[in-house]
Amino acid sequence: MTMIATAAALATMSGAVFAQTAAAPAITWEEKYYNPQPAEGDLTLPMPCGGAMVFRRIDTPNTEGAIGDVAVVLGQEGEAQPYLDGLRRGYVSGPFSDAGGAAGSSAGSSARGYFWMAKYELAEAQYTAVTAPECPDKAPRKRDFLPAVGHSKIDYDLFAQSYTLWLLHTAPQMLPAVGATRAFLRLPTEEEWEFAERGGTALSEAQFRAPLPPLAEGESLSEYVAYGGTESAGGKIQIIGTLKPNALGLHDMLGNAAEIIGAPFYMVRHGRMHGQAGGYVKRGGDARTPAESLGQAIRYEVAPYDLISGTVASDRFTGTRLVISALSINAPDQQAALIGALDDLARPDPGLKGTATETEARQLLEQLAAAAADGREKSRIERIRAVIDAAQAERNAQRDRTLRMVISASVMVCDQAVQRLLNAFAISMLLPDYDSMEMTAMAAHDTALAAEVRAEREAALQKLRELKALTEGEVNEYSDLVEGLGADYSAALLEAQLQYLRPEILARSARRGSCLALLETHLDARRTKGFADMSLITKDFTAMAKAAADLK
Repeated sequence: MTMIATAAALATMSGAVFAQTAAAPAITWEEKYYNPQPAEGDLTLPMPCGGAMVFRRIDTPNTEGAIGDVAVVLGQEGEAQPYLDGLRRGYVSGPFSDAGGAAGSSAGSSARGYFWMAKYELAEAQYTAVTAPECPDKAPRKRDFLPAVGHSKIDYDLFAQSYTLWLLHTAPQMLPAVGATRAFLRLPTEEEWEFAERGGTALSEAQFRAPLPPLAEGESLSEYVAYGGTESAGGKIQIIGTLKPNALGLHDMLGNAAEIIGAPFYMVRHGRMHGQAGGYVKRGGDARTPAESLGQAIRYEVAPYDLISGTVASDRFTGTRLVISALSINAPDQQAALIGALDDLARPDPGLKGTATETEARQLLEQLAAAAADGREKSRIERIRAVIDAAQAERNAQRDRTLRMVISASVMVCDQAVQRLLNAFAISMLLPDYDSMEMTAMAAHDTALAAEVRAEREAALQKLRELKALTEGEVNEYSDLVEGLGADYSAALLEAQLQYLRPEILARSARRGSCLALLETHLDARRTKGFADMSLITKDFTAMAKAAADLK
C-alpha cells in the first residue's frame, strides 16, 4: 500500500482533514510481518526505515457532548488479592469523532468518541526502526517481529515520544487533527487498556464482565492466549499476530508478553483507587502464566528500579503497545462548550416529575450565592450547589443507562413479535394443503389418512392460536414500554439514547434496526395522541412481518 493511499484511508476513518503530500514515506516492509492478520478497519501508520504499525479503532460512545465519557466497571469479583484486582469504577473516552475534530466538540452534540490502539504488541523490528541510530542493512524478517521486551518503561515512553516526533517532522498529515492540535502516540492508560482488552462495546455487558474472554463452541483458550503450559506457549513468547484476535481485533492482550501501562500503579480500595501512587503497572500476564492464573483483571506493580544492580528495571517477558490520543482541551474557544456541557450533565430531564422543583432549587442557590454578604458565605453556598450538581449528574448517568436497557428491551420484544407473526404466516399458508390432502384421502376412501391429516391440521390451528396469544402479549408488553418511555422522559433525551444505540442495534440485525425505527415512530405517535396506540403497533408489526415474508 502506498503512503498516499494509507493517508487517504486514515483521513476517511478518522474524519480529520489531511494535507496530502507526495513526500509521505513509503512502507517497504512486507505486510505479512507487521500485519499478519489484516482486517477491515485497520489503520496503518508509517515508521522509519520503511516500517509500519497497525492500529484498531476503540469506540467510546456517549451522548453527553464535550464532557461525555463511558463508565466501566473494572477488576473482578471474588479475587484473592482484591487490593490488586478488586472491583472499581473507571471512565474512558476517546478524543476523535466521526464528525471530525474533537469528540463532542460542541455542547449538546450526540458524541461518539473513539481512540486508536495498536493492533499488536510493539515488535522488536518496530522498536529498532525508531530507536537505532541507522536503519538495518536488510529488511526485517518474521523472527524480528517478536514483542519488544526487556526494555524499561522509560524506554517505551521515549519510543512513543520519538515516534511521534518522527511523524510530526516526516509525515504530519498522517496524524489526525483534533481542534487546533494534532494527535500523538503514548502508552495506554489502565482504563483504556482494560476496556479494550475486555472487548469494549463489541460485547454484551455479561461477556465484558466475564473473568476470561468469550469462546465460541469448540474453541479453546490457547487459540487466543499464549500462556504457560504444553497446550499453549509453554513459556516461549510468540511472534505478534500468531493467535486469534479479541472482539475488537486486538491480538495478545492476554498472555504472550505482559504490557506496561502509562499510568502509575495504585492499589484498589473498596471500589476506588487508593491515594498513593506507586511503581509501574503491567497487565495481561505472559507466556509463563498458568491458565488458572489468567484473567482479564490481572495486574501487577512493577518496581521502576532494580535495587540490586542499581539500574532501571526491565523484564524479558514484558513489553507494551501504543495508543493514538490527543489533547483534552484542544482549541482556544473550547471553554464555553465545556462549561455548557458540565451544566447540561447536572440538569434534570424536563420530562421527569419533580424537575421543576429541582430546577427552582438550583436557581435559588444561584440567587443566594449572588446575594451573599461575604465571600465565605458565597463559597459555602456554591459548595452546596456543586454537591447537588454532582449527585444530579450521577443520577442522570444512571437514568441514561436504564433508558438504554428499556429501549433495547423494546426492540427485542418487537423482534420477537415479528418472528411469531412470520411463523404464523408460514403455518397459515399450509392450511389449504391440509384441506386438499383430506379431500384426496376421502376420495380414495382412506379414512385413516384423512384422520391423520385432520389431526395435523388441528395441531397447526392450535399452534396458530398459541402464536396469536404470545404475539398479543408481546404487543401489550411493548405498548407498556412505549407508554413508560413517552410518559416519563422528554423527546430530546429519548432521541439522544436512540441515536446512541442505533449502530449497536443495526450491527445485530437489519430487523432489529427496523424495530428501532418503529419505536421512534411509536414514541412520536404516543406524544401526539397522549397514549400508546396498540392498534397502530399491531398494524405496524404485521406490516413488517408481511414485508419480511414478501406477502402482499
